[in-house]
Amino acid sequence: MLLTVGLLAPAGCGPAVDSALGERPTSYPAAGQLRSDLTGGSGSLEAQLVSRSAAAVERALSYDHTTYAADTAAAQAFMTPAFAARWADVAARLRPHSTESHARVRARVVAAGVSGATSARAQVLLFVDRNLRTTEGSEAVGGYAVATLSHRRGSWLLSGLGLGLPRQQVPERRPVPATVLAAATAVADAYQDIDSTHARADVARVLSLASGGFRRDYQRAAGELVQRVVAARASQDGRVIATALSSLRGGRARVLAVMETTLRVPGREPARRLVRLELAMVRTPTAWLARDVRVVPQP
Repeated sequence: MLLTVGLLAPAGCGPAVDSALGERPTSYPAAGQLRSDLTGGSGSLEAQLVSRSAAAVERALSYDHTTYAADTAAAQAFMTPAFAARWADVAARLRPHSTESHARVRARVVAAGVSGATSARAQVLLFVDRNLRTTEGSEAVGGYAVATLSHRRGSWLLSGLGLGLPRQQVPERRPVPATVLAAATAVADAYQDIDSTHARADVARVLSLASGGFRRDYQRAAGELVQRVVAARASQDGRVIATALSSLRGGRARVLAVMETTLRVPGREPARRLVRLELAMVRTPTAWLARDVRVVPQP
């Protein structure tokens, strides 16, 4: 477990937001009935969408200047006809630069989860690491992408892809996934928010949303964290950009969260960065709580 935060490492990117001490409830109820199609097995909707979108996005964002046409065609096989046509136009405009710079790009999806789904459309949040090589050198970058998929002729096909949130989002209306995502959002928000003027209260909020080993480890490290924050007169604000369900099996779930965080220390420029989290959630009799929180590192 990596403790909160950029207060033990450099922090994140994005505008300031209210502390986690607002009017939000302490925990989210473990509401809804688990159904066989939501259990996170190999045949679950989440598993299908994660597998299909990961394969499509890796194809779409990977190419080699020596096999550019074949790479574009391979990516289009995962797309709806309309999106494949738009993708071909974009690829055609980028090809001259790819050829000139001898570009080679390899994309790897390191985690993925469903942020919203209906019987016809779905959106998947993916953590993507890319390795870029050109005549000018190489670079490894990490970030996230959101894939929109449409169900056509018994298959899920890519109908949209962006390296950020789409304008039109697919809401999650299934009771259990929606409840888990709400609970994980509260955890992620609390985990990245802390202020020297009420650091102990911020820590208490995280503990109220935690369970098992995560709660024990966080509580053990909280004293040093509070001391550092108070001594530095520091504050960190986190804003949850998106959450997504990667698996749900019985009373356990895994959720991805993308956050923008800003660390402020008097006398220094605010330190901003993008943070990728993976949260393990557990269903208790009254609420979904976090049993583990892991920062997914950038390459």
